[in-house]
Amino acid sequence: MSDRFENDLRDHLHREAEETRDFPRRLRGRIREGITPQRRTSLMPQLALAGALVLVAIAVLAVRSPQVVINDVRSTVTQLFSSPTPTPTPQPFLCQDRSGGSTGISQQLTAVRVASHENEGYDRIVFEFSGGIPSYDLTRQASTGFVRDPSGQPLVLAGTQGLKLVFRDANVASGVAPDARPELASVKEIAQVGNFERVLTYGVGLSSTQCVRVLTLTAPPRLVIDVATTAQASTTAAPTPLATDLGPFSCQDQSGGSNSGGTMQMTALRVDHHLGFDRIVFEFSPASGATAHLPAYTVSRQASSTFVKDPSGLEVTLQGSSGLRIVFHGATAVGSAAGSHVASNLPVLKEVQQLGDFEAVLSWGAGLSGGSCIRTLELSNPTRLAIDIQTP
Repeated sequence: MSDRFENDLRDHLHREAEETRDFPRRLRGRIREGITPQRRTSLMPQLALAGALVLVAIAVLAVRSPQVVINDVRSTVTQLFSSPTPTPTPQPFLCQDRSGGSTGISQQLTAVRVASHENEGYDRIVFEFSGGIPSYDLTRQASTGFVRDPSGQPLVLAGTQGLKLVFRDANVASGVAPDARPELASVKEIAQVGNFERVLTYGVGLSSTQCVRVLTLTAPPRLVIDVATTAQASTTAAPTPLATDLGPFSCQDQSGGSNSGGTMQMTALRVDHHLGFDRIVFEFSPASGATAHLPAYTVSRQASSTFVKDPSGLEVTLQGSSGLRIVFHGATAVGSAAGSHVASNLPVLKEVQQLGDFEAVLSWGAGLSGGSCIRTLELSNPTRLAIDIQTP
């Protein structure tokens, strides 16, 4: 309001107070104090008043929504006084098999991706799931030969070494490509080799034996496999023969292994051709808590491809004109996803079939195109018997 109006109003009220004699003296005095001009407040009291009003507003909000205020205050204090979280130290690459995931959950694979991280020294494969990560086993192998489940047909991927990845209680969502051939520094090819009775299997062809790093990520759940593209230090040696020299081929029967310990479970059967020989690989794993060992075995050469099944006694004739009979003592293939028959059609090895699995005696027959010398290799990490059949 203007100064003139304020002065006129003050004079008028003053006269009214003087003329009204019925007002108590104290009241007239308070009116005079009210109409007497006061000094304007300084800036600091006004700021103090504004701050007080803000505190009152916060108090009212705290009464109505206390958790909102507490969370905001905690977040602000944390940002002001806490130091940034350090980046986690990357896990090392290990030259060993891996396993993990959660049992008893049924999940769906929604995506498979592969990419090169050559600057960081690895190729990455990502398996993405709709829920959690199911139970899995990652097994390294000395060849790129795999057996399709459940057909038993052989499959050879690009590269010289392989990874076998088995998911349990899992299937594949529609639209997920079953195969990929990225031709990266380490990862050459990826193929779905099995999807049967909720056991999902993938094979990976590698350029050479390399160490791997396995990561589990969330939001969404992913299993990440990093394959090293450069030499890496490891805590466990890569799968190698127990003897560094593969040894000569022999035109005699072979035997070995050990009959001590519990019954070993056969987990995989693979066939492949290498320069100068065809190879059959029998892979085993121990029962939970037991020590791994290669079961006692005999490899017997015979002049025909006709075999007798155990325990039925029925005859079966495989492809070829001669054969090998392989018998393991203290082993079983019951419950294995390895399959019981492989039609390989390699240069010499034509067919492999299970002949018996009775009272921990597991027997197999191999049909050959002709009589050939053989060589057996006892391999570890994982436990395997490799039978090499010399080719012309």
